[in-house]
Amino acid sequence: MDDVTGLPGEVRYVSDHLRRAFEPLIDMGDFAHRDAYLRDAVFLTRALAAQAVCVITGRSPEEAAASVTDGIDDQGIDAIAISPSGSDIWFVQAKWSPTGRAVFKEADALRLVLGLRRLAHRHYEGANPRINRLLDRIDEALSSPRCTVHLVAALAGDGRVASQAERRLAQVGEEFGFGSRTAVKVRSLGLADFHSAARLQEAPVPVEVTASLTQGWHSVQTPYPAYMGLVPALEIASWYESHGLRLVEQRLRDTVQADRLEREAAHRLVSDPEQFWYLSNGLTLVCDAVRTEYFGRRMQGEPVRLRLSNAQAVDGTWLLSALAQAADLDLEAVERALVPLRVICVADAPESLVSQLTVSSLTANRPNVLERVASDPQQALIRDEFADVLGKQYVFKEGALPPAPSAGCTVQEAAMALACSHSDVTLVARAGADSEYLFLPSPRGAYTRLFGQAPPARHIWVAVLLHRLVRSTLAELAPTQSSWVRDVMEHGELLLSHLAFRHIGTDNAAGWVQTAEEDAGWARAWIQDSASSLASAVADLYGKNVFLASILTDPERCRRLAAAVSRTLSSGAVSRARPQGQSARRPASVSLLVDHGRIPDGTRLVYRPSNPTEEEAIGDWLREDPRRYLATWVNDRRKPLVWVADGRAYSPSGLITHIWQQADWREAPLAVRGPAGWHVPGEGTLVELADQLVPGTEPDGGA
Repeated sequence: MDDVTGLPGEVRYVSDHLRRAFEPLIDMGDFAHRDAYLRDAVFLTRALAAQAVCVITGRSPEEAAASVTDGIDDQGIDAIAISPSGSDIWFVQAKWSPTGRAVFKEADALRLVLGLRRLAHRHYEGANPRINRLLDRIDEALSSPRCTVHLVAALAGDGRVASQAERRLAQVGEEFGFGSRTAVKVRSLGLADFHSAARLQEAPVPVEVTASLTQGWHSVQTPYPAYMGLVPALEIASWYESHGLRLVEQRLRDTVQADRLEREAAHRLVSDPEQFWYLSNGLTLVCDAVRTEYFGRRMQGEPVRLRLSNAQAVDGTWLLSALAQAADLDLEAVERALVPLRVICVADAPESLVSQLTVSSLTANRPNVLERVASDPQQALIRDEFADVLGKQYVFKEGALPPAPSAGCTVQEAAMALACSHSDVTLVARAGADSEYLFLPSPRGAYTRLFGQAPPARHIWVAVLLHRLVRSTLAELAPTQSSWVRDVMEHGELLLSHLAFRHIGTDNAAGWVQTAEEDAGWARAWIQDSASSLASAVADLYGKNVFLASILTDPERCRRLAAAVSRTLSSGAVSRARPQGQSARRPASVSLLVDHGRIPDGTRLVYRPSNPTEEEAIGDWLREDPRRYLATWVNDRRKPLVWVADGRAYSPSGLITHIWQQADWREAPLAVRGPAGWHVPGEGTLVELADQLVPGTEPDGGA
């Protein structure tokens, strides 16, 4: 119904609320001397954008007002809000209409997308001061491969987005290179949403929820009533769907976000709903009152329904997001899952109790994967070998001081370097998206593949040196590059390190590093060529209007890019790729054996798995065809082994890697001690035979 002013009732109610809530907070200095009607329209647009931030993120009016960016040179964006972790960023465009008929049109969508594109590509020139003060946080969020971008249309109308505008917004994810990852989400808010939000803000309605405890439960009544039990996961998901962030204590609303742990929990629930509650710490609610309704006998432990007044989640809030995601993936699975619930009635408790519960939740540590890594005996073996063989430090304990670069490395640096040196490029793609991937056990992560069989200390150290060389050289080159190549260098650092290992070969890495140290100009030129080739490949395959953080952390796209750049580097276009530098250690085992003619052509060699893990993984496959164990020696420095199973020539390491691949050993380790795996019957391994030729030197373990 319209009021006496002729405005629709909802419009009048919302506009009055916006004035009361935001008039003291919204900066209108740029319109201080403008026409009053225009000034009011601009204020309502800005206030509507701020209110949208309140509705979607749960921020206070003060925080929401600070997010307003509307003004000259606003890039088509009226408000920008960023989650504390940078995992979510909201771009809001508001449309005020005194008649309640605002519509989001194609031109509006184009302006919003153009503004997003400019910010994503760091084209900040011309942005207004309100955006400028947020640039560091915008850049940090948009540079994160885990960031989810939310495009929000805030409309003083029915919330309708024109079909052409919908198509424009729907194309954003594909345009910016997110592929199958849902990293751009579109949402519209209309008058009905703003009217409801205004009513709730001006006359807050306590959240009322019902918890069904049917699987057994217990309670305590002193000093404060509390109930503990299991509730259906779908019931909790319905609470969040009905009440949203109002269900969460104000200070914790930013913790309800879809990061890696939430996604993992959602997939864990979907894959095994019956076991979900065993692996979850559950949810804690506080409330002002509890009313019990028994299904049958009124006894503790019997099925009961708890009606909770003024309920708020104060711990385990991230579960709300996880359950919502799981419901989107598989509703039937959520129906079968249970979640531990703890309810505390705080009506007679001191106010400090809720604060203590909230602070405890805010400061609680997420599971620390490095604590598990520190307890792995393999890490202690690597540390000891670093000290004994290299005279260097290897630090893997959480909180320990890292060594000086020349004195050693940490497990984090080692893991990243080993991932770069691995033949599977998807490791660096996933590590770029989340470095914890390197420390999670299989199948969720790469730890088993990198450290399952402790790689030699010298192998790790050479990988670290090469990775450092690539990183430092990229940092030196970046200021002299075009903005496009510079951005590719920044986001593609891990992929470029991987490409260096792939092209050089892990067996030649030590000599490559030594030559690069002796001839820094040569290294700079090679890495420059590699980076330019990668920049060209990204532009050719995906264009330049992409989020590089997403492209260069997508496993399949990194696979395609690595193949394209490798073809360029192998074509001879880059002639500096393979130095002839000499290692300080003795020559490789194969080189020694060939140069001395130690093994006659035609000698039969036998492959023996080096440990029980390898035997268990590929033993059955080897025994299916005994020829798979056998190779014939030819005196060739590069490929001295002819595999009896296929008649093709390989290096010792190359043949073992090929055997692992053929046996489909997906968790095969990174380190391949090739010459140590091949035996001349009755005489010893290739390493042992080479040691006899040059006694007292250190074996290479490679080739």
